[in-house]
Amino acid sequence: MEGTSPVKQQRSVKEDSRLQRSQTTQDRQISTKIAKFQKLCLTEVPADVIDDIKDEIKDEIAKVKSVDKQEDGYIYTTELLNKIVELLKTHNPNLQEYNDNNVIVFKSRPNNAPPHHPRQYRDRPDFFALSKHIAEQLQNTPSWHHLRSVGEWKPGKVISSADEGQEREYVACLTQARPDNPSVLGIVMCPEGYVLSYGSPRGYVITEQIAYLDISPLIRYVHSLHVPLPVIILADGERTITLDSKAGLDKAPLWQITDPAYNIIDRSFSLKFIGSPFTRMTTVLSDVNTQESLVVKDSYPDSKGLREADLFDLLGDMPPGWVLRVKPINPTVEFEPLLELDFGDGSLTQRTKQRLLFESTGAPFHECQTISEAVGALYDILEASRWAIVKRRVLHRDISPGNVFIYPEPPSLPKDDVCFVQGVYESNPQSPSLTTLLDLDNGVHLPPTHKSLKEIYSSPDAATHELKALTGTPMYIARGPSLGLYTLPSEPYNFHTLDQIKPAEASELYERAYPKDTFRRMQGKVGEFDKTLHQECVEKQKHTKRLVQRPWHDAESAMFVFLIFLLRAKPKGSSPEDEDRLRAMQDIYMAIRDTAIGTEAADNRDHLINRDLFWWERVLHTGLEQLAPAIWNLCRPLKVDYEFLVPSKGVDHEVVLHEIFQRQLFQLYYKLKKGEVADVELDTVSFRPFY
Repeated sequence: MEGTSPVKQQRSVKEDSRLQRSQTTQDRQISTKIAKFQKLCLTEVPADVIDDIKDEIKDEIAKVKSVDKQEDGYIYTTELLNKIVELLKTHNPNLQEYNDNNVIVFKSRPNNAPPHHPRQYRDRPDFFALSKHIAEQLQNTPSWHHLRSVGEWKPGKVISSADEGQEREYVACLTQARPDNPSVLGIVMCPEGYVLSYGSPRGYVITEQIAYLDISPLIRYVHSLHVPLPVIILADGERTITLDSKAGLDKAPLWQITDPAYNIIDRSFSLKFIGSPFTRMTTVLSDVNTQESLVVKDSYPDSKGLREADLFDLLGDMPPGWVLRVKPINPTVEFEPLLELDFGDGSLTQRTKQRLLFESTGAPFHECQTISEAVGALYDILEASRWAIVKRRVLHRDISPGNVFIYPEPPSLPKDDVCFVQGVYESNPQSPSLTTLLDLDNGVHLPPTHKSLKEIYSSPDAATHELKALTGTPMYIARGPSLGLYTLPSEPYNFHTLDQIKPAEASELYERAYPKDTFRRMQGKVGEFDKTLHQECVEKQKHTKRLVQRPWHDAESAMFVFLIFLLRAKPKGSSPEDEDRLRAMQDIYMAIRDTAIGTEAADNRDHLINRDLFWWERVLHTGLEQLAPAIWNLCRPLKVDYEFLVPSKGVDHEVVLHEIFQRQLFQLYYKLKKGEVADVELDTVSFRPFY
């Protein structure tokens, strides 16, 4: 330190000492988290076994640490891991898990992405683990459902947060592909060390980087793939889901279910839907052999509020426009809640598994064959939602294409003064619905009567507080709940007028279909602007600081299902479109697709609502331009927030937006059926392309 003053030297020594203490504290914290991960997620391996294995794998570790070519990284990591498997088998020859039929083998980066993912993902891990006897029988790249763990190789000395994020995606893919046991251990390796991770419907957790000097966690990771801790096994002991051996090893999987509570014995199901990992992770499987529809839905909802089963009980038997639930033979059978894995950050929360069975199936919304069917389907969604709100006080809160069946089987029939669109048009009140609603994961039981914001915030009723939750599918959740706040107008709203349906014949059909509902015959203004509430919002009073989810938000979500569908819809057999026109559609669609819940930035769906008639004529497919006036008119009611409505006499505040939309939709449906507006047969296989 020549040329440095004694004071500066003293400061430097103190600084070095401080940094050393800081580093020691950080190392201790890292060590604590790794220790917790080992205790909670990894099966123990005796210390003498670890010492023996550590001596035997020195050469393999040296190869990994010396890697300078990416391809060598894939090879040497799998060689190391397979060597650990071999040595563990030697030390555990009598364990069933190390029999030839169960022992795990690691394979390096495949030429092709693992196929048959339920969400069609094409992710390609650098290496993965699967049963050795399955690997020996496969002709092609192993499918996602055969994998037991996934890993990444990184050439740098430090595993970055981006690397960890990539591994999280691979663990997520594998978690979704295994409905038999959605619990996955993962690993990222580099020349200087490795990180371990665990993902399940509890959540996701990952360790800090561990040096190869500490090889114990790596050995325990490999052992845990053979002998996992009971706490991380999420398979159900009473009601089992296992891979069906009748499906070919290289084919899409079938899953065999035995569930005494529902009298299901060894029946085969295909996986129809899988939700987001690390949360509720809803899984829907459909029977592949029986003529009767049977859908099994497993999910891991949060323990707050009513369970989905309770909400379906509130809907009662044969709810019009809703899927039909099958009651269990033995309703006393309950799932044990998942234990919380406490890492100190609350990342792996407690959730309770539930299983529901439904005897309703159908096709996805995008398979509407004509524009009139799409219009009618939206009408029937609103009719089913309206009935549930008015008659059963159930609010869906997640109306989206994934939660709607069209062409439902068995048919959904009306009751309680419900009349679906075909019944209105044909003057046949018993006509079935074109759609059914499903999935009440985000549903809520409304208070018996409509409450003001002040009443909700002062009420001890738990259900009222649930209305403040931001839930739904980002592209389709109403804009207010998505932002989580009220958008104040610069001047008082001019609320929509309940116009008479035209022509007069269509109006008569509509009113005749609902003889007991005076609201359906009402005309004139729906109400006035609530100046008092507006002032309370300006003053940011307690009850106005956070938006409450309301029934009219479900109507808005349903309308977004229709509007976003129309953006990408194209006539069957249509010619390629002009590139500029496609780009106009793509710009708005991509902006909408990036919608995020809970942000206070502007909502991109506003671009659909606030555009003029010319814009809609330009952005729709050329074969659907004739719909632009009706679509533009449907958007007008969405320019206002119905929380600020003081309803006129006879107006049902909660379903006023349902009523406005249903009048407009039936008018359009009538004109399409009569040929006054050209109906169009739609391409049900593909959408308008992206450039």
